[in-house]
Amino acid sequence: MTSTPDDVGPVARRMTLTDPPPRPEAAAGAGTDGSVGYLPILDVARGTAAGYQAVPMPGASTDDDRALRATRLLRTALSAHGSLPTNTFISIPVPLDLVGDAAVLAALRDHGDLAGIILDITDFSPDVVGSVDPALDEHRSRGARISVGGRDTAQPELGSIIRLRPSIVRLGRAWVSGLDESAAKRAAIEVTGRLAAQLDAWILAETVGTAAELRTLSELGVPLAQGPFIGDARSVWPEIRLPARTALPTWTSASDGVLRSLVQQAYTTRNLAAARSVLPDASGFETVVVIDDADHPVSLLERGTFGRWEAADIMTVNIDTPAADAVARAMARPRAVRFLPLVCTDAAGRFVGILRIEDLVAHLSALGAG
Repeated sequence: MTSTPDDVGPVARRMTLTDPPPRPEAAAGAGTDGSVGYLPILDVARGTAAGYQAVPMPGASTDDDRALRATRLLRTALSAHGSLPTNTFISIPVPLDLVGDAAVLAALRDHGDLAGIILDITDFSPDVVGSVDPALDEHRSRGARISVGGRDTAQPELGSIIRLRPSIVRLGRAWVSGLDESAAKRAAIEVTGRLAAQLDAWILAETVGTAAELRTLSELGVPLAQGPFIGDARSVWPEIRLPARTALPTWTSASDGVLRSLVQQAYTTRNLAAARSVLPDASGFETVVVIDDADHPVSLLERGTFGRWEAADIMTVNIDTPAADAVARAMARPRAVRFLPLVCTDAAGRFVGILRIEDLVAHLSALGAG
């Protein structure tokens, strides 16, 4: 999740993106049959498209069975996945109770690699969460990430959010409308941002309607936004609207270059089972990082008691993230994993090396002492 500018607020220093600097927007066809459109999702810090959300287009069939409609949209959006512009993702809605449906499972299994795909969980119900855990774990194991949120003011309760382990927490129109004139809403989003940081998740503000709302979201450090002010659904990958781009401050890198001097190599493997069997005295490393075929880190193993390898949730930072931002994100993690190494990636999300928290803290301490 590279870093945002220093002046965009406390939330930004915890919720940072790993996408590259601005690039021209793509307008290639998305491979849709006309029944599915794609809403652009804005990278607020840079004014470019971070991804696209699949939505039914006006006139799409509403007479079919609910599961059939969801599966049809899923398959159509998955067919467009291969034509995504570089370094963007696609978010596809899937009702929570259908996450483990046979047709949905078949569609996702048929697609194979799910990297770059966000499963946007809709029709949320706490009673269903436990029953879909195996299906969600399967989707995650093949690269998918999870988005969760509620309609309007309704948000999933905290326990369910933690259990779902989302990569994106969505905030509906009731959170965003009039945000620029509401201190209470700004405070609520800041609190939600701290929760998202502890989960290593991004916040996505939906249905942004005005330049003032977008600028306020930028000041709060909210990394992702979508809505009519940002762009409408199109059957091709749509551009971010010019008013949205010009409403934001020009992006500049806040990199201090420190991570490049502190990054360390780690033992890597593409096979998790093999990684667990690696002997520390054979590898010469204290940490094993499991990477996928695209060199993206997917798991972290640390040598535990009696030399056994213990798996831990991975937290990635871009190589150009300022050291203070990296430490702030690390310290926002739960206590049990707070001091585990960070995994460093390049702008394309590829593994570069690991960062020891003690090295980062020592560097910041030396700056303070100077």
